[in-house]
Amino acid sequence: MKLLSIGLNGTTGNIREKLENDCKTLTQEGFRVVIEELDKGGYKFLGVNISDGELSFRNYERIKSMLRGSVSQILADWIITNEENKLINKIVTSNYFYFNNDERAVVESNAMKALSVSPATRYDLVLSRILDYLDNHHELVLDGFMNFRLKDYRLQLSEVIDKVVDDFMMELEYKEFIRVLRYFVDVQEPRVEEAHVVISGIGVFKIYDSQRKIINNQYLENAVLQSQSAGDSTNLNYEDLLISALITIAPHNIMVHSTNRVRDQEALETIRSVFDGRVLLCDGCEMCVADYTGKSTHTEL
Repeated sequence: MKLLSIGLNGTTGNIREKLENDCKTLTQEGFRVVIEELDKGGYKFLGVNISDGELSFRNYERIKSMLRGSVSQILADWIITNEENKLINKIVTSNYFYFNNDERAVVESNAMKALSVSPATRYDLVLSRILDYLDNHHELVLDGFMNFRLKDYRLQLSEVIDKVVDDFMMELEYKEFIRVLRYFVDVQEPRVEEAHVVISGIGVFKIYDSQRKIINNQYLENAVLQSQSAGDSTNLNYEDLLISALITIAPHNIMVHSTNRVRDQEALETIRSVFDGRVLLCDGCEMCVADYTGKSTHTEL
């Protein structure tokens, strides 16, 4: 008596091996389990049959339930492990056809990394859908099932890919932003040999020259005044102001003093990226303390 049949597109070896292993319990109970392979409609079907043994109604329901659970687990694992990357490729190719091959490869790789964090959640979802289906059907064609019965699973993949693409586009925009800033740095004549940047809090920084005199930069002052007059003082991006001030000053070398490197990590990375090869991070000195005020005299630029 045929209990279940699975239609696969491609090799059946791994799935068949797992099925045979899961059916050993039935063999030990005296049932002769036969797994037949049949080519039909372009698919390879694995049919699980019971040929011997007392197959009463009670046994039939018990064996069918056991096989239903076993097949569902095997197929859910197969989909997550072997089919998910193919689905990701299809979604990226269809939704982001305007990316070149390298960009699509990056998106697919980043999507798989993001999805690797919580595979159990998707496994449980797929398992539930297969169990529900096999509760009312004795034959499952994997391709058709994935296309028409796993829409919520595919939606989850699409949402993760969309988030990955958003991050990818932001990264591209950031790299272009850094490239433009580097151009300005390269064409600007240095106005001071050395500048010391002291970051003492979120959005709190001062710039000193090599004599530890604070540098008054008209560009920075004007930028702050313009933002405040426009009513935007609460949304000032001090990191942008710091970079703009440093580009205007155009120091040949920059020493950064931070009272909290973890807090200032993003600003430090941006400074390093824009002023490539010119930046050193102080390991600790009097300028690195939170209440450093420098000398009373100022350097005007």
